[in-house]
Amino acid sequence: MNVVRVVFTAVALVSVLAACGRSPSPAPAEMSQTAPAAASPPAVLPAAAPEQVVADFYAALAAQRPSGAPTEAQRAVLAPLLSSELIGLLQRADAARAAARAAAPTEKPPFTDGDLFSSLFEGPSSYAVGTPVSGTAAPGGRLGDLRVPVALTHVSDPAGGGKGTTWTDTVLLREENGRFVVADIGFGGDWDFANKGSMVAALRAGLGEQR
Repeated sequence: MNVVRVVFTAVALVSVLAACGRSPSPAPAEMSQTAPAAASPPAVLPAAAPEQVVADFYAALAAQRPSGAPTEAQRAVLAPLLSSELIGLLQRADAARAAARAAAPTEKPPFTDGDLFSSLFEGPSSYAVGTPVSGTAAPGGRLGDLRVPVALTHVSDPAGGGKGTTWTDTVLLREENGRFVVADIGFGGDWDFANKGSMVAALRAGLGEQR
């Protein structure tokens, strides 16, 4: 099993895109480099191994750290790694947040706080990508889909030896335009108030949409 272990720290966009197409390093790598501002990411990334796509996705999340729905600038970074359906849902969530904020400036709008991409509100601080398996047996699975388990950990106070929370989410990869992209995330956290179901289902529910 090819496992990629990456600690979430500040990472430049250039490093995320440059990693595409390369096999992940067998040893954990610190993501602490700071690079100059990068140009806008390409609309299409070259095809990469499924595990690398997932690793690049979590590295991009680490770099952007969206709170609630990603902003337009954050979506531009994440979009090459996401399915067209998921990009559309995130765009509508961002628009719904802006509309609610304009309509009621003194009230908290939806899609404002928390990590929409994982089971935990605070999001993970490290991850390990597991082995892809066929996704057709799961609800909503299609021929060619892959499901990739990702072991996630959040430590509230790493310097002070804070207590860690661990869980496993499952990334659904779907082929679009000859390459794998993230189409959904199944939430696996089992504690109270964990995000449940899947990311797509949660976004649709928050937007009042039916599949």
